[in-house]
Amino acid sequence: MTAALQKRLVQRGLLPSTREKYADILDSARTDDLIGWLNRKVNARTPIGTVLPARAAVKHYLISVQGYDEDSVDALLPKARGRAAEQRQALTPQQLAVYFAAVDTIETEPARTILLLLPKVGLRISEIVGLRVADVKQQGQTQFFSFRGKGDKHRVVPLPKAAVRTLDEYLADRIEQDNPWLFPTSRGGPITPHGVRKYTRRIATDFPDLTGLSPHVLRHTYATSLLRNGVNLANLQVLLGHKNIQTTQRYLHPDLDTLAGAVESLD
Repeated sequence: MTAALQKRLVQRGLLPSTREKYADILDSARTDDLIGWLNRKVNARTPIGTVLPARAAVKHYLISVQGYDEDSVDALLPKARGRAAEQRQALTPQQLAVYFAAVDTIETEPARTILLLLPKVGLRISEIVGLRVADVKQQGQTQFFSFRGKGDKHRVVPLPKAAVRTLDEYLADRIEQDNPWLFPTSRGGPITPHGVRKYTRRIATDFPDLTGLSPHVLRHTYATSLLRNGVNLANLQVLLGHKNIQTTQRYLHPDLDTLAGAVESLD
């Protein structure tokens, strides 16, 4: 990301996670003809949820780096239209087994530990990379994360035993003992969302069964696993950190295995 673009995004008050997303979008375009690239996305009926941030990223780039003004950019860029996004699917238990096997081949920390934790704790990628060591708490036999999440909202997320084992192993081998960040890089600061997403993209490329893999798919997998185990909507809303229960309901569509189990009662 150029300094001019970074300055504009900061001045407009965009969150670090949003700035990272825009940088990822522009990097993935791999072309100097960003207007043509965006037009092709729109004409291909790309989901609107993908088109909207892509259009915003291109707009910010053209204004900050190429000197366009707001009015001319809006006239040049295509309208943000596209097909409605398909319902996001969680990983099936079989896919999840493939995923964990793929993560086992990654040796780079802290990315490896974060990838192991994401489907076990359901945090947003921006939340997990921003955790501090002090955010790991314990009360009785329960270990949990206590932190400020999206919208500066206080979140408490208990860790299942599998997540506790993963985190304990990581902390036991952690070199940067005096670093306040739970998942720091060699430069001292916390790992970025981009630093994690590059591995989910690599896994998706290497394992065709996991096409479309992303940190948010892993968060969705967490929610679906809780649903399968009978967690009610109110508790799921708290665990996911949703302000509105309508947002949580988007995670509640049953998967094929659940539907198949439901119709077995007809036999």
